[in-house]
Amino acid sequence: MRRFVPLLVALGAVAVVVVTYLALGGASYKPTPVADPCLTREWRNPGGLQQVAEQIVLSGLDGAACKLHVSREELMLALATDGSLDTFAAKHGLKRKDAENAVRAGLLRAVDDADKANALPGFAATLVRVAVERIPPRRILDLLEQLPALGGLR
Repeated sequence: MRRFVPLLVALGAVAVVVVTYLALGGASYKPTPVADPCLTREWRNPGGLQQVAEQIVLSGLDGAACKLHVSREELMLALATDGSLDTFAAKHGLKRKDAENAVRAGLLRAVDDADKANALPGFAATLVRVAVERIPPRRILDLLEQLPALGGLR
């Protein structure tokens, strides 16, 4: 009987894991729904420049996706290459310039939100605005990812 104790303990542990998994919805294989880009999200000031840049990108893409009636994820994938942006625009009956302008407007609004929340130093907000106005959106997103490399701005 003693040699079966470890086996019984292991079976009990497996049962606890399976019951917990099922209780938390593990039997359902539905994917998590994509967030509605048109829902207003409260701006927060996370304190770090990298987190602020991330929030600017996500907020800007939400605004553009809402305007274009697509998901933020679909828009982000479209911005991966020039070809994918052209394909995206054609699929949605847009001109490439319309998609780029929507992203640009969303990013400018997000930079304004960050500036109002004092999440960016004034000169950084100005630099980002100039970049958003003059550089193709795909390149802007790359630049915003590089913004944390300027770490000493705060």
